Amino acid sequence: MEVMKKNIVLFFVILFLFHSYQVIHAQEMKSFTKLSEMKHAMDQSNIDVKNWSLYTKGSIGFVNDVNGYRQKAALLRNAAEGFKWSGLNTNEHFKITGVRISASGHIKERLTLVAYPQKGKLATYLVYAAKGKGWNKVQVQQFARMYQDRVATYFEGKSSTFSCISGIHNGTMDFGLYKQALGLMTTFSAVPVEQLKEETFVSISAYTEHWDEKINTAHKAMNLQIAIRNQGMGGQTAVTIGTPIITSEY
Repeated sequence: MEVMKKNIVLFFVILFLFHSYQVIHAQEMKSFTKLSEMKHAMDQSNIDVKNWSLYTKGSIGFVNDVNGYRQKAALLRNAAEGFKWSGLNTNEHFKITGVRISASGHIKERLTLVAYPQKGKLATYLVYAAKGKGWNKVQVQQFARMYQDRVATYFEGKSSTFSCISGIHNGTMDFGLYKQALGLMTTFSAVPVEQLKEETFVSISAYTEHWDEKINTAHKAMNLQIAIRNQGMGGQTAVTIGTPIITSEY
């Protein structure tokens, strides 16, 4: 009877872990679907994609002391093969960073594990960022599968993923920057929430029901950001799209 109880408990633990793994995979696939949709929107506006990025962050729990943090750091190093690591420790917090560049040189990954004092313990926080050059569809799809596996491996609990894509319009845009930003926004069936308009720069924060994830601002919920910067007479026009917000500089 005791053995049967243990087997039943083990079965439900495995079932729970399998379900969690499937949920994480589904979430990360959505992130790449969003990237593809943003790429499609840029294609429609004749914008040449220069780079794309993914940024996943999440808490990975508390540890009692520095030794507990070092154990988590060691586990991360073992799980993340091929990364080159560096560390920075102060009286206030501890941090290690690992970097890996793909064989082609087109994709750069960065893992950052941070620990800081909170409630008498050390809170640990993990950030996983990946940035790719250009847009090679096959390469992006292949990395998508690897990215899903890595997020499922590195993060123990709930995490949030931000997607971003940037490109350049080399010619003269048919409309002003603001109208161009509105045009991009409507391809996502989004409505504006906040906006900033300057002579050479426009930024629009918007909300679309097409995507589930969102963040709350002082005004309303948002899950899409578009920024367009004109780089001068005869120069290029830089376009950046991000969800739920832009995480890269523009």
